[in-house]
Amino acid sequence: MSTNAYGFDFLKSEHQLDGNDAAPPRPAFESFSSTRSMLSDVPDLSAVRLMTTNEKIFIINNFLKAHRSAGYLAPSVIFKSTGIDLIDRDADVARELERKENIAVEQVPDPENPSLMLSTYAYQSKFSHVRDRKSLVAQINSSKNGVRMSFLVDTYEGAHTDIWNLITAGDVIACENKEFKDKILFPRGESFLVELDGIVTVKNGAVVPPTSMSSDPTVQRLANPSDYLVETDVDPTVQIRRGEAVSVGDQWFRVSSAVQEGPLSEQPVRAQARLSAVSILPLPADQRNELDGYLRPFNSKILPLDHPLAPYAKENLLKAKRSRDQLHKLAGARGLSGGVAAQLLSPLASSTNPSTLAQSFATGGSTNKRKQPTAQKSSLIASEQGQKDAAAAQKAATDPSLALYTHARRHGCTTDVRNMYLKTQELLPESEEDLHKLMVKHKLLDPSEAIRRPRLERKPNVDNDGKPKKRRYYERKNQRMTNVHLVGTEIGNILEAAKEKQQQGKNVGDGGM
Repeated sequence: MSTNAYGFDFLKSEHQLDGNDAAPPRPAFESFSSTRSMLSDVPDLSAVRLMTTNEKIFIINNFLKAHRSAGYLAPSVIFKSTGIDLIDRDADVARELERKENIAVEQVPDPENPSLMLSTYAYQSKFSHVRDRKSLVAQINSSKNGVRMSFLVDTYEGAHTDIWNLITAGDVIACENKEFKDKILFPRGESFLVELDGIVTVKNGAVVPPTSMSSDPTVQRLANPSDYLVETDVDPTVQIRRGEAVSVGDQWFRVSSAVQEGPLSEQPVRAQARLSAVSILPLPADQRNELDGYLRPFNSKILPLDHPLAPYAKENLLKAKRSRDQLHKLAGARGLSGGVAAQLLSPLASSTNPSTLAQSFATGGSTNKRKQPTAQKSSLIASEQGQKDAAAAQKAATDPSLALYTHARRHGCTTDVRNMYLKTQELLPESEEDLHKLMVKHKLLDPSEAIRRPRLERKPNVDNDGKPKKRRYYERKNQRMTNVHLVGTEIGNILEAAKEKQQQGKNVGDGGM
């Protein structure tokens, strides 16, 4: 039997959990090979002896939390890392740990004496079933009254980053709670996404380095400044504000409000985006930030992002650009460069327009040219070429990248539409009668049209004379009598007579029931 790095030869493969169904914490000693990094620093034993019980519990709690992916840890590992002896000198600390809700204790056989049981320790969060982003979202969606963010940040490694990504994308609703000094997360429900006008492209063909997506602020500062910017051919400032959520290339961002280098958490309070994905008002200190100068420009041609574009997002934008270029090329070859093609491929077109353009290739082109009688061969060649162009256009128009990544997306209606509604809502009358008169005045309704559509009345089960309609009985094809034992008896004769009346549409009654 082979031994591991710590000389524990009693462990077998069947004692270990693996696969997606394994719930942390993992069994004791399973990840001892990963605990070598914990033992690099030698603790100061003299300083540990002077600590109080609560201080020792605090140190062990942070140690287990930092290495929760290692599973249950033996007292010897904890002693080598923290200098706290949970077996002899600090047995009172071990008893206190067993009372802690966030510390899981498991009894395993002692490696030196298997007849004795040894306590191992692991950190466990309030929601131990949350192990990844998928289960994290499921937990938030099941908490209709909200769940505190502090209860979820320690569920697994990377949970804090996943939570902030969900808040950034607007997948969950986050609110500040001053009483708990914590953030409360609520389920978003169905999202209402709107495309922004304008075609977005990578600024100056910026290439995203693999290190730019690191969560380390130092690494983010080394990213190319152009990785934070995308170009658009329609002014985005009238449709979205700084700090609001925006999706570019299937990656969610906040429109950058940074006034200095570094991630959002290092920005001054006046430059930090709100937790909500949309904002009715600008940032509180937007005018001051404009005077001091934002770090990244936000104008009619540039849409700034709060973190770099990921490689997959940049590739999605390039795929959409290649499909658009293909459609433009084929539209020019077919003589559709103006009119319908210009309208459908314009920056103001929606994502469903290119498919309409592809259908026009079959019938579009130079239809007003007079055909020459002797040009039968050339027209046949042109017809074959037109079919090839139409097929190529259909392929380019049905490319998912063209519909998904040509335009940026945001939550809710655009800023200009919201402002128009807010400015005109006071002009709307409160009563339905006045609203009806106003709509008739502007020819939105006919004068004879009712305010409300009348309710659909349920038709009564009577005929034109007011008599109840007779129920018709239909005999299914090849239907056989099941009560064959009644054939030839008095009851069987009565059933046969009733069957004939039913076939004639006559009422045979309910048998006195």
